[in-house]
Amino acid sequence: LPVKAPKKARTIEQRTILVIQDGASTAIRKRPDTGLLAGLYELPNVEGHLTKKAALAQVKDMGLEPLRIEALPDAKHIFSHIEWHMTGYAVQIDETEQEYQNMLFVDVKETEEQYPIPAAFSRYTGYMNIRLGNDRYKEE
Repeated sequence: LPVKAPKKARTIEQRTILVIQDGASTAIRKRPDTGLLAGLYELPNVEGHLTKKAALAQVKDMGLEPLRIEALPDAKHIFSHIEWHMTGYAVQIDETEQEYQNMLFVDVKETEEQYPIPAAFSRYTGYMNIRLGNDRYKEE
């Protein structure tokens, strides 16, 4: 009888998820048309685990003006061949346009109806409707 080859180990990727909010709207963007979760919408994210300071720098590099930042709990999502270990930040920004660069700023209801976000981000989509406290972030 043929011997079944052992399964390959999952690739572990570290990601930082950014829940960027402008008033009542949250930033989402469309994923590339090929690859993992092709063509679906997602919360902005970057490879690696960023510190709070690095996350603020990332938001500024996007051309946005952060007002407040709050660390969110870590999360994990397992695909068949990839495992995401995620850290997250909720970032309140100064008001911006509804479409900015490659991002859309949409109401939570719109994401449920028109821009469904994959389950891989479900640990962070619940933070799309929170409002951060009044403490402005302080540059350290």
